[in-house]
Amino acid sequence: MLGAGGMGELALRDLVASSVKSVVVADYDERKARILAEKYGTKEVHVSAMFVDANDRGSLLRVMRDADVVASTIGPFSEYGVRVLRAAIEAGVNFVDICDDPQPTVEGLNLHDDAKQAGVTAVIGLGNNPGVGNLCAKYGAQKLDEVEEIKFIWVHPAISRTGEAATLHAISAFSGSVPAYQDGQWVYVPAGSEKEVVEFPDPVGRVEVYHSGHPEPVTIPRYIKVRNVFCKGGIVPVWAGQEFIRLLAYGLGSAEPIDVKGVQVVPRDFTASLLKRVLHSLSGSLTSGGEIVKASRVIVRGVKGVDKITYTYDRVGNDWEAGTALSIGAQMVARGEVRDKGVFPPEGCIDPQKFFHELKKRGLKIIERITIEHEI
Repeated sequence: MLGAGGMGELALRDLVASSVKSVVVADYDERKARILAEKYGTKEVHVSAMFVDANDRGSLLRVMRDADVVASTIGPFSEYGVRVLRAAIEAGVNFVDICDDPQPTVEGLNLHDDAKQAGVTAVIGLGNNPGVGNLCAKYGAQKLDEVEEIKFIWVHPAISRTGEAATLHAISAFSGSVPAYQDGQWVYVPAGSEKEVVEFPDPVGRVEVYHSGHPEPVTIPRYIKVRNVFCKGGIVPVWAGQEFIRLLAYGLGSAEPIDVKGVQVVPRDFTASLLKRVLHSLSGSLTSGGEIVKASRVIVRGVKGVDKITYTYDRVGNDWEAGTALSIGAQMVARGEVRDKGVFPPEGCIDPQKFFHELKKRGLKIIERITIEHEI
């Protein structure tokens, strides 16, 4: 287990609850890893801690080589996703991560032949979004003769248990241009554009979502024949999301340094630091109406026989976390339920129904709705 942050802890908790044999928690902050090891270790499941420096290839290899599976939460994935994956391939160890950035996803998929030659199964982007959503898309698409469109929608609270990592990811996701798949071709669209109002089941309600940078439009067309794939995201409460999008529209999500009184400042870093302070000061007002709940939706539209059919898959609640999906995926790989060698997104190598069965065992339920338009 690489990373002892919020998602790493959730994955560890699920691994221990699943009675795996042993887990090594590796982090740059070894003290943090030790605290988790002491917290979750049991007589049945041995949990130990190690130091790892993800900037040091040798350090990564030392940690990985005795593992059956490496499960990584080390981010930002724009910096560490491919680096850690390369080390796993070199170590000859199966690998799973929760990469949620499009560019390192493409770079990771380009290592497919290297992983295959090394006899490694690597599943990247196996979290909640991407991850579970991709498998919902695959499940719906398998029931159609033709798939016209797949749309991914994610809604996240302004304050997250992953803290600054989630803030940095959101800034990146809503800045610049982001990938989409339109009329059978990959294109780039402005992040934060084409606002759409979506109605989720209570207690989420109506939310605003915008084009966002995520891997799903990059990976889905590689494994599902489809004309259009989009990913839109939003932040709740709605007013916080509106202010966030407005802030980034001024260019404050840029990674290009600007001169401020002779000092080179990266707008994205400034914005992350500012939001950390602002969100802390606003934490009371953000949660004054009760717990803010996250939600995700996958919409699969297509044709079955003579009918136009839409499958909608909703996941509502704060128990939907990337760490849980990562744990499930790592265990499926360890058990040999994912046999293909190479680098894959979830939809490229995982049976949705087997994965959903594991979710159900953990009390996580996906709501499926079917809309049929009969041809006259």
